[in-house]
Amino acid sequence: MEQRAKELKFVKQYHFQNANKWLTRTLRRKRQEQWITQIKDGTKVYTSEKEIMDQFSKYFGNLYKSDHINREEVMLYLGRQKIQRLTDDQREMLNKDISHKEIDIAIRKLDPNKAPGPDGLTPIYYKRLKDDLILHLQKVVNNALHQKQIPKSWKEANIILLPKDNSDPNNIKNYRPISLLNTDYKIFALIIAERLKLYLTNWIKEEQSGFLPDRSIKNNVRSLVNIIEYYEKHNQKEVAIMTIDAEKAFDRINWDLFKMLMREMDIGNNFMNAIQAIYEDQTANIWVNGQSSNKIRVEKGTRQGYPLSPLIFVMSLELLLNNLRDDDNLKGLKIGKETYKLRAFADDLVCIIEDPLNNIKKWLREIEDFGKISGFRINKDKSMILTKNVSKERQSQISDITGMKTPTKIKYLGIYLTTKNSQLLQNNYINKWKEIKNNLKNWSSLKLSLLGRIAVIKSNVLPKMIYLFQNLPIIRNQKLFKEWNKDISKFIWNNKKPRINYTNLTDAKNRGGLGVPNLALYSEACGLDWVRDWINLSNKKMLTLEGHDLRAGWHAYLWYNKAPIKKKFGNHFIRSALLKIWNKYKQRIYNKNPLWVSSMEACQRRELGWNTWPTYRDILEKEGREIKLKSQEELKLKYGNLTWLQYYQLKESFNKDKIQGFEDKVTPWDVILDKGKRKIAKIYKFLLEWSTEKEQIKECMTNWARDLGRTILLEEWELLWGEN
Repeated sequence: MEQRAKELKFVKQYHFQNANKWLTRTLRRKRQEQWITQIKDGTKVYTSEKEIMDQFSKYFGNLYKSDHINREEVMLYLGRQKIQRLTDDQREMLNKDISHKEIDIAIRKLDPNKAPGPDGLTPIYYKRLKDDLILHLQKVVNNALHQKQIPKSWKEANIILLPKDNSDPNNIKNYRPISLLNTDYKIFALIIAERLKLYLTNWIKEEQSGFLPDRSIKNNVRSLVNIIEYYEKHNQKEVAIMTIDAEKAFDRINWDLFKMLMREMDIGNNFMNAIQAIYEDQTANIWVNGQSSNKIRVEKGTRQGYPLSPLIFVMSLELLLNNLRDDDNLKGLKIGKETYKLRAFADDLVCIIEDPLNNIKKWLREIEDFGKISGFRINKDKSMILTKNVSKERQSQISDITGMKTPTKIKYLGIYLTTKNSQLLQNNYINKWKEIKNNLKNWSSLKLSLLGRIAVIKSNVLPKMIYLFQNLPIIRNQKLFKEWNKDISKFIWNNKKPRINYTNLTDAKNRGGLGVPNLALYSEACGLDWVRDWINLSNKKMLTLEGHDLRAGWHAYLWYNKAPIKKKFGNHFIRSALLKIWNKYKQRIYNKNPLWVSSMEACQRRELGWNTWPTYRDILEKEGREIKLKSQEELKLKYGNLTWLQYYQLKESFNKDKIQGFEDKVTPWDVILDKGKRKIAKIYKFLLEWSTEKEQIKECMTNWARDLGRTILLEEWELLWGEN
């Protein structure tokens, strides 16, 4: 019994206050607005439960009622588009029978904590009984593909209402409807969504960054920050960055639009059967304060909380983006052959408009034309325009034309963008830390252990800061981090004197530390993740924008140290910060010339403009222990436009670089350069090991050895640290 009691005590110590749901709920203020006590309609206020329910039923009943958009107008709009059709292989992949393996994978992906739909069967039910249910599910889902027949329960949903952040809870429009659907229906949707993603990755252009593999939200912010930097240098040009807020975008999308689009794409009979069966005769019950409304009909929109919904939305939105992208009368930023007009993440659309006073009307007209056939509607009260190099008088005229505000800063995807990038630090990092510091002060009164307080930092502070580090790698000195570390230390030790030095606190648990996040290292890890694009040279459109004023190639600055000579590289708000991080670790990462280096890109990037640059990995070969340059004839098989002069330059660079030698073994950094998950975590792990290596033998280790009167081997310590 005593042994069991001791084990339970240890379990409580190590797990009770970890970064789990209990702790998160303890820290989060209880949102009183979750219980809806009144709803306003103009000047009238409704307070009884029946009146509130009636208002929600009426509002959502009207919202989901068909707009009766003329199908001929939709067909005419689609007829003007250059719609890319599926290949035979793509069509076969989308329309083949659903396999046992696909259902198994979909069930594994289900979040066990998600609420069930109207039938009450949770994801856990399907996970536990998976082996017994898969064959039955397989018959149902394949019947949907072949016969266009789905269970009646798949057409039903329970809609719960979540209030939008920082909005008036008394306004019925400020509630987001989330559909709770039956789990078997979600399994089917997950499978066809995964199939559709594979096709849409190529069909949807890079301007849309949401819901598809290898797309990142940070590219949207990165583009806009680089665009603002471009117009800082080209201050004779006027530009407007118009952020469009679409009113209930997912709930208004016209069913006929995406059905007819899929037919134009020649998506295939089986897949079309599934879409036709799903988007037909839908109903929903609205749940308010634990009570359900009568059924309402759903005749448009894609359910929020449904795996297919975001894909159907981005497919439909791509029609608009194609028109905006291809219309030469709609002026955006142009650098060489590249044009920068748009960025989109779900329904957050941004338009980059040059000479806005003369052009912005044309943009709005195009968006409104799309709205007539799709249901897309601009919410002008929440849409904003950030202008650059535009006088106040002309700003006022733009505001009058559009009905939108023209503030000096706008919030986009959680990041404040300003007319000058020099203001980004204050508006994002400084202000965010004030908010965090205030939270830490409020959380200090909670009765949390040391481990509990560390868990607070990991679960409530670190994610917010990493999001900023990923989107805005602009911090140049350590002063901010020292201030932040002091605030974190005060919270961890509850305003008492620290008993463990900060380096040991941040060290990994398997090396005797407590795993407190080192914000400076996370910032550097995110910066190095950004530098990966400069190394790989694969994100060509982004690199053209980010390096618009560079004469030499990226590798000239990364490896050949041209920044002090060509000072334009540092004359950029983001590049200078990232280069500082890279130079700090470059020699630690590579002792010799890495094989990703392209000496030709480094010296001639602007003149040649090749799509694929010859790197040392491509142009070198090994004979015994000697590394030598391949012959010109051999290289011309891959690089047909390689001239004798360029080959001579390659040879000259090779002869210089071989003095230092080449890194012919795969390094940990080379592994990180490849695409994969948890890149920042992997980079952080390396940086943490390097930053704490002087503390490998900790003071506590020598103290324990002295007290015990014997040497404690490092292997023994690692065994102890590896256990809870």
